[in-house]
Amino acid sequence: MYCSGNMSSQLLQWTFGMYLMYYYCPPDGSGFVRLLPIATVSLILSAGRIIDGFLEPIVGFWSDRTRTRWGRRIPFIMFGGLPMCVFFLLMWYPPFKPNTWQMAAWLMGTQTLFWLSVTTVFCPYLSLLAEIVRTNKERVTLSMIMQVFLVVGTGVVMALPSMFEPIREHREMFVIIAVMGLISIYAVVFGVPEKKYCGEHEDDQYGIIQALKWTFTNKAFVIYLIGSLFMWLGFQILMNGLMYVNTVLLGRPEGYMMVWFGVIFVSVGISFVVILKLLDRVTKKTFYLVGNLWMAITIPMLYLLGYDSLFGIKTIYLAYVFFLLAGFPVAVLMSLGLPLLADIADYDAKLVGKRREAIFFGAQGILQKFVISLSFIIQGFLFDKFGYSMTNNMGVRLLGPTTGVFVIIGVAIFYFYPLNERTLELEPVRLFRKK
Repeated sequence: MYCSGNMSSQLLQWTFGMYLMYYYCPPDGSGFVRLLPIATVSLILSAGRIIDGFLEPIVGFWSDRTRTRWGRRIPFIMFGGLPMCVFFLLMWYPPFKPNTWQMAAWLMGTQTLFWLSVTTVFCPYLSLLAEIVRTNKERVTLSMIMQVFLVVGTGVVMALPSMFEPIREHREMFVIIAVMGLISIYAVVFGVPEKKYCGEHEDDQYGIIQALKWTFTNKAFVIYLIGSLFMWLGFQILMNGLMYVNTVLLGRPEGYMMVWFGVIFVSVGISFVVILKLLDRVTKKTFYLVGNLWMAITIPMLYLLGYDSLFGIKTIYLAYVFFLLAGFPVAVLMSLGLPLLADIADYDAKLVGKRREAIFFGAQGILQKFVISLSFIIQGFLFDKFGYSMTNNMGVRLLGPTTGVFVIIGVAIFYFYPLNERTLELEPVRLFRKK
């Protein structure tokens, strides 16, 4: 029941990332009027994430200090779930004329309130992982079960355009997504007895400034955070532009996204098995580094998809190879990020003597939101400067090399991650465990 809540996250946030800019700024030749200029939409989406980012550590601190009969986390999920789904739905039903200040204000208001609600729900939700299970293997296993629900959510997001194409004329698609998101997040509220699994916590007296000071002086967290932010920036740029890759570079209809999802799904499933098989011998750090290095090497292949053919081979076949190779780094990001942060929260508890899981997700969240806002600015700049139409697609092609640069920087920083996941002690850099 806990893991099912992850489907809500994927349904709502992936729909936002993959379709919102495409919905408001369809490419030339699509037959639809742009609701707003792409530069305006990029700035609005960026500003909304920056505003939301400041809420992350506040929610994390507040959740760590909350004491109710339902626990520390469930009340936030319970009271934030419905507004989250309502504001998500309102973004797709703008009541104003295209290219007006009212349209811009509507998008700014609804998407900002949506992301504030997402933070209220998912910062406490994710922090539950570190308490529900405590061993390394259990955390990775639980994280993978969460990703099964995430994959189901992704499948829904990818499949619906084939049934409701074109999406601008079939907004009922977003009603279905909102309802499914509502059901899956409230499964956590009614299905997870938090206090049974997490027990009682002392009512510790410390302020948010002290909490943030403890958090940002944790060496393991700082290195993990900076490295993962660069990786996340690259990955987010790619996700934002995936629909344009499908329609502009590959010339496929919107519903063809389901095919690419199927290819990735097979690769992710195989990768999950490999990760679980080798987890006793290979550290999470090693998998995280190798997975992201793999991404940095393969993602620039997107640039080649702008050609009709290479060496006499149609690039549509190259696209299948690309999405198949993308499955392993996606599996690594999906299954190991949360367990790594849970380890850091355990290490922090040894240092300060307090359980403060949510503040780490909050501290990560504030910077992660800034990174996501930057991804929209970068995407908007590439599209506006270099083009994103059927006849001038250089902006879409450049998504791959741009992503690769950011990911490789993240890999270089994360290499110095020092926390031993078994002993929860800082050690010199080592990728493989001692026997």
